[in-house]
Amino acid sequence: MIEKENKIVYEMNGEEIGVVEYKKIDENTIDIYHTYVDPDYQGKKIASKLVEELFKKLQKENKKAILSCSYVANWMEKHPEYSNLCK
Repeated sequence: MIEKENKIVYEMNGEEIGVVEYKKIDENTIDIYHTYVDPDYQGKKIASKLVEELFKKLQKENKKAILSCSYVANWMEKHPEYSNLCK
C-alpha cells in the first residue's frame, strides 16, 4: 500500500487496483468519501485492508474521520475498535 496525497493506494505489479480517498476538513478531521477496487480483484479484502490502513494512520496522528463512503460506514460496523476515531 502506498500513501499519496489524500488517498491510500493498493498496487499490484505497478498497477493501481484499489484506493480509499479522503479530503481534509480541518487540522484534526478528514472525510472519507470514496473506496474503489478494480472488479477483477474484488472479494479479496483489498478495500478492507485499505480502510484499516487509513484508520491506523488516523490513530497515529490523533485525527478523526467523517464516513461519507457507504463502504467505510459498513466496514466500521464490523470493526468497532476504530469507532472512537469517528465523528
